[in-house]
Amino acid sequence: MSHIPDNSLHLVLTAGKGAFDACRKLCKAGDSVVFLDDGVRQLLLGEPGKKLPPGVAVFYSGPDLDARGLAGAAERAHVRTLADAAFTGLLKQHRHCLSWK
Repeated sequence: MSHIPDNSLHLVLTAGKGAFDACRKLCKAGDSVVFLDDGVRQLLLGEPGKKLPPGVAVFYSGPDLDARGLAGAAERAHVRTLADAAFTGLLKQHRHCLSWK
């Protein structure tokens, strides 16, 4: 049986400031944050990944950025995007998954 680190995958699903602020309070090194659904609009508030502790991986859902016309903004901000197919692998790398709305 493989060892899964005690880390968390945080899914930020809304553009509201409260969701990201709540997520940020619980993030620690080794965690990952994925902005998806309307959460990708957080990019318009500045690159929120810079407000997270060091060692937290940050991703934006590529399809959700495309759907909201934000793919160009994501490219200019040099953020890492995540394809739907890669999401399953990311889930397997984390012991916990938390959704923030």
